[in-house]
Amino acid sequence: MTTLSFQSRLGLGTWQMGESMRSEVEELTAIASAIAMGYRLIDTAEMYGSGQAETLIGKALKHAGKSARDHLQIVSKVLPSNASTKGTIAACERSIKRMGCDYLDCYLLHWQGSHSYESTLEGMIMLQERGLIRSYGISNFDASDVNAWLAAERNVGSPYATICNQVYYALNARGIEYDLLPLMKEKGMALMAYSPLGAGSLMRNSQLVALAKQAGLTPAQVALAWVLRQPIAVAIPKTIHADRLEENLEASEILLDARILEELDRAFPPPLKKTPLHII
Repeated sequence: MTTLSFQSRLGLGTWQMGESMRSEVEELTAIASAIAMGYRLIDTAEMYGSGQAETLIGKALKHAGKSARDHLQIVSKVLPSNASTKGTIAACERSIKRMGCDYLDCYLLHWQGSHSYESTLEGMIMLQERGLIRSYGISNFDASDVNAWLAAERNVGSPYATICNQVYYALNARGIEYDLLPLMKEKGMALMAYSPLGAGSLMRNSQLVALAKQAGLTPAQVALAWVLRQPIAVAIPKTIHADRLEENLEASEILLDARILEELDRAFPPPLKKTPLHII
């Protein structure tokens, strides 16, 4: 079984934050509230709000005090267009400056682009050697892409290992179970599940709502606990509502029984063949 490199199996996602000044106070309050209530993992990217999501995190960290950083793991991502060796380093430095966090716990290539994996890896290795990142990983990589990335990692002789792949994984998006998830388990790579609530659509699914009611849980808690049944999984749902933040955090302690898991398999069947990687 893979040993996770993340302190917490439930984190806060910040996709779509920082896109409007009108929602800044609400989003900043949500990030600060998450830190205060015990969230220990925050995921972001230079793309989110064109850097404004990172700026919000920086403001929340400042509000929480210097000691808060020591208890958090912060993940960000470099855009493919910036992922040359020098570009990766410069993008990471900008992200760190926006957040005022001194270093990132994990830095990901957001998706594949025109720069070679070797050039991106060389930048990430330099960042890790400088102490600006603690680890690196990938995002939106299917099985063939993972193998190509790992081959590039061998080509550059990296002294480090890719610790995670962040992909869309939810009850209504189970395609990775066919070949990608087994490969990641084999390679000792953690799964970071983004949009684990199906981008919100799952919360309206009548079968999930009924099962959650029977179990005395919310649909979100069932959906998150289902993702976390995978021993290598970390889930990063996004919400700006305090009650949902608490609800989601509680899901990390929930174990679904066999009956519910069987019912979920009937409602959301596992894949029987290879399907294209879900990306949103």
